[in-house]
Amino acid sequence: MPRVPDEWNSGEKKSLNVATDLGLRGVPAGNLFIYKCPPSKNCKLLKCRWLPPEFEDTRPYKGKTNGGKGKRKFLEGTTGFEDPIQAGHAAISWCIDQRQKLQQVQDERDLNSNRNLHHYWEIWYAKFCNEDHSQRNKNDRLNDWNGNEFGLAHQDFSFKSIDQITYGDISDYFEFLGKLGDGKSGSGATRKKQQKAILNKLNREARRDFRDLRRFEFPPIISKQTIQKEHLHSDEWRKLLEKVNELSGGVAIKALSKEEYENLDWTSKDRFNQRNWVDLYDCLQLLFYFYLRSEDIPRIRKEWFKELEVKGKSKVVVQLEKTKKDRLSQETTHIYPRGYDIWKRIELRRPTGYLSFPLVPRIQGAEHDSNVGELANGLLQKAIELCRIKKRGKITLTTIRHTALRLTLEEGPSMNESQIKLFADNANTGWESLKKHYWKYEQSNEFINDLSEAMPKHEWACIKRVSLD
Repeated sequence: MPRVPDEWNSGEKKSLNVATDLGLRGVPAGNLFIYKCPPSKNCKLLKCRWLPPEFEDTRPYKGKTNGGKGKRKFLEGTTGFEDPIQAGHAAISWCIDQRQKLQQVQDERDLNSNRNLHHYWEIWYAKFCNEDHSQRNKNDRLNDWNGNEFGLAHQDFSFKSIDQITYGDISDYFEFLGKLGDGKSGSGATRKKQQKAILNKLNREARRDFRDLRRFEFPPIISKQTIQKEHLHSDEWRKLLEKVNELSGGVAIKALSKEEYENLDWTSKDRFNQRNWVDLYDCLQLLFYFYLRSEDIPRIRKEWFKELEVKGKSKVVVQLEKTKKDRLSQETTHIYPRGYDIWKRIELRRPTGYLSFPLVPRIQGAEHDSNVGELANGLLQKAIELCRIKKRGKITLTTIRHTALRLTLEEGPSMNESQIKLFADNANTGWESLKKHYWKYEQSNEFINDLSEAMPKHEWACIKRVSLD
């Protein structure tokens, strides 16, 4: 018989299990409850809640909060009644309806299981992993799919048949990505571009099954205003190198033999030691003269370098085994003549193997997972602090690459567009990126300086005293 516990009437209980506390029949789930609204809500009508078992729960993350890391949330509804017995019967009807809705979602997913984004992701990603891509690239693509909150795998439309995904689905998704940033115009633009790229790849994969499948339509992606890449000016660059050499005890610029280098002071208990400062100095030089990326530093090896004779002069080229986005590797050479001497000095003390912090353990092919980059950046930022160089953000190894590109454009002869493209190719960067982030600023500075030289001098601007007589 249905009954209302005394604890409910006395106020001791704020919620009741519809099956065990009220004794109602036909309850579709054991954890169905009715409960009172908090006093602050000023609501007399009773509410209901139910937590579906995980195998039934078709909500994103099985109803877990915090992108799948938190607790599972109850489904909640209102009964429309103040009386507990009536509310219990209403809760049973509500729970049956909720289970049907969850089952409908599952049925639709089962129907679309061979036609949705999940299906084509498995096909595309398996092919991608079998190709010659770095582990970091594979991990990045997996993050595009599984990433906390923003990942495509967690979006409702990813379970639809791919031919049923609408512009509205993608537009709502892009709006959501924008809110994950700071909410301002252009927020989340980089993430939107990456997710767009993955969606397009899956769309192309699906055209094998859907001949008439239309390409996805995307809302315009508004990027934030392009700002000049942070870099060091020539005097700051010189000051940094002098400081790192000073911290090494003055040996970083010396021609050390392998034995002398290995006998430098070093301890795992304090990263600010002599040998580490020498290693940092060499990293900075490699980044600058060979236009390396920060990701190259943990894996760069002596064997990647070779000497050539070009027009009677010795040159050194480096063959990077992987370049950004796994483009075909390309030989890069130093443009500054001093690059040859710098390389010979590094080669003398490290004639084989890893060139950057060789004492740091790493796994070949997964060097990026080591802490070489963290160690180098920590040392670099300490040196920057001691130099009292102030910038908008932290100076990192990437800043040194920006410095190399910018100073080459500043200190070298003027280049036309064709020559700039060749320079970009040698530096393993895109022409458009070089133009947007570096060349236009250098052109602007050159124009302003030339214009300033040509402008007339206003003698009246320097008059110090005016007679009022």
